[in-house]
Amino acid sequence: MKLLSATFFILCSLVFVSAQTAPAKVVFTEKDRESVLKYLDETKAEYVKQLTGISDAQLNFRVAEGRWTIAEIAEHITVVEQALFGMFTAPSASKKFASDDLPRIGDTTIKLAITNRGTKFTAPEQVRPNGRWKTVADLIANFEKTRAATIEYIKNNKTDLRGTFVQSPMGTIDSAQGIVFISGHADRHLAQLREVKADAKYPAK
Repeated sequence: MKLLSATFFILCSLVFVSAQTAPAKVVFTEKDRESVLKYLDETKAEYVKQLTGISDAQLNFRVAEGRWTIAEIAEHITVVEQALFGMFTAPSASKKFASDDLPRIGDTTIKLAITNRGTKFTAPEQVRPNGRWKTVADLIANFEKTRAATIEYIKNNKTDLRGTFVQSPMGTIDSAQGIVFISGHADRHLAQLREVKADAKYPAK
């Protein structure tokens, strides 16, 4: 009985100490950098793969009225990346907090949420496709230029991207997750692009 009482006392003490201990500080690590870069590289490669070699008929095929073509989807991906990158990296965009007790969500949760095609969104007018780039070559070139800036930002940034926070369509996330969000948005619309290609009426060439 004395042993059980002592054990109970120790457990209660550990719980109390744990409750009084501040949460471990989350910092941006090289592993984080590698993970974010990997996702950026994956979605970049998929974008180029999906557009390479398609004809004008395939590029501009519309499944139904009101649905986007591959050209429009590809344009939207690039325009949104430019807009979000500017928002997330502007000097006035990121905010620091005195303590690390801000509620956080995981990177994987962000990816799953944004790539969930079951949840629909209406794109703001300023990032809707309007024929900015009309050829496969122009679409790929502008995307690669845009993505190169995003990759460069993550690759060479020496600041703690877990210690600053930005406002995203999902709410407050850390600065590293802002870039995960950008890549996730591309991932989401690449799935939409593949749906166009899978349509029974999609041109054979």
